[in-house]
This record gives sequence, C-alpha cells and structure tokens, in this order.
Amino acid sequence: MQKAEKRARGRPVGSSDQGVKRQEFVVAVMKAIAEHGYKDVTVATICEAAGFSRGLIAHYFPGKDALLLHAVGEVAKEFEQATRAAADAAGPDPLDRLRAIVTASFRAPVFTPERVLVWVALASTSRWSPELAEIYRKLYRPYRRGLSHLMQRAADARGAKINPDRLAITLTQLTEGLWSGWAADPKTVSAAEGEAACHDLLDAFFPSRRAAP
Repeated sequence: MQKAEKRARGRPVGSSDQGVKRQEFVVAVMKAIAEHGYKDVTVATICEAAGFSRGLIAHYFPGKDALLLHAVGEVAKEFEQATRAAADAAGPDPLDRLRAIVTASFRAPVFTPERVLVWVALASTSRWSPELAEIYRKLYRPYRRGLSHLMQRAADARGAKINPDRLAITLTQLTEGLWSGWAADPKTVSAAEGEAACHDLLDAFFPSRRAAP
C-alpha cells in the first residue's frame, strides 16, 4: 500500500486517476455515514470502508472535514442531475415534469440507503455547520425556484390558483420529511409510500387533465 501511495503522490493533481480515487472515497464516506452517522465518522471508519490507508486519504484531501464536505456535495450534485434528467425526459408538460421529479426522488440513483442517510445527516447537521448549510442552500434554493416555476405553469394550464412558492416548499419538505421517516422506520415509510404521498399532494392542487373541460 505504501508504494501505491508514493506513486499516487507523484501523479498530476488533475489526473483522471485522482478523479476516480476521489469518487471511491465519496462512496466510502456514504457507507461510513450510513453506518455511524455524520458526527461519528472518523478517518478510521472511512479507511475501513474504502480499504485504503490514512496516508492515501491525506494525499487526496487535506483532512476529514474536507472529505466529508466533498462527499456531501457530490450527493447534492447527483440529486440535482438525476431530477433534472428525469424532468427533461418527461417532455414539455409541466405537471408531467413535476411527477417525474417526484418519481426520481424515490428511485435509484437518488433514493438509495446510503444517499438518503447522507441527506438526512446533511439536513440535521446544517444548523451547526456553515459549510454544510451552504451546500444545502446552494442545492435547494434553485431547486425550489424550479419547482415553483413548473407549478405555476401547471396551474395556468389547468386554471388552478396556487401559491407556487409555498407549494414548492411544501413538496420539498414533504419529500425530505419522508426520507427522514424512511431512515427512522423503513417498514412504515417505504419509498413507494413516500412517492405516492408526494403524488397525492400534486393531485390535490392540480386537476386531472382527464377531468378538465
């Protein structure tokens, strides 16, 4: 392992190998957070999950906090990319796009045990960590604006009157609350039930196209 670490230190900072290795550490951090919780993750638990030594982690990250922040940031980025791709694949209708976002939020790659537990840890720890809070804000503020825009378009198309900003907050927090509920009691709050609950919310505010005059 020491020889491998020496070779790694000799590679350029921007090498593709470094990107692969950093991603391996992200996966290890997600596993460690899922097993131990954000506050109790240590370099030792990350090394155990990754199968690497402390020296190799030190080559890629200046410390545990930097590694944790990078991993959480990657989870946030993956969430944004997956929900955006789902909306784009749903076509131009804004309600179809909203429903696609809901579905993506409760299916892989967004909804996996490790990613959900990382996200629950992010939400619950952000209050006491300015760095985590910034990751949270950078994802959710534009995400809610996008939801609000889609909701207003869906309402206009169906003659419904809504408060789009409030409804966007409601859907976002319902999703996050269901993730937390799943983390606490997955037998009661399943991914399928969580997805159905969010679709119920949309049904309550947007008349079915089949029922429209």
